[in-house]
Amino acid sequence: MEQPRLISVNARIGSEELGLEVEIRLRQLDGRWLAVADFGGEPEVGIGATPRVALAAAFATLGERAAAALMADPQLFGISVALREPA
Repeated sequence: MEQPRLISVNARIGSEELGLEVEIRLRQLDGRWLAVADFGGEPEVGIGATPRVALAAAFATLGERAAAALMADPQLFGISVALREPA
């Protein structure tokens, strides 16, 4: 029996405009994604079919403007690459 592949990435993203910095953790196991966004000790969890959906769900409590600014952070491109690389 083949072991499921666990994908895990930790990163920090932010919005200088909003003065916001967030630690994020993305985990995937068997096709399900979990995102944990830590806003200064206040973790928010999001679950989704893709990393972006899970991350957007974790950012939802910040409000639309702040969530959109974080989702537009160019560092997410690097995170996307890290998620695609084999372990």
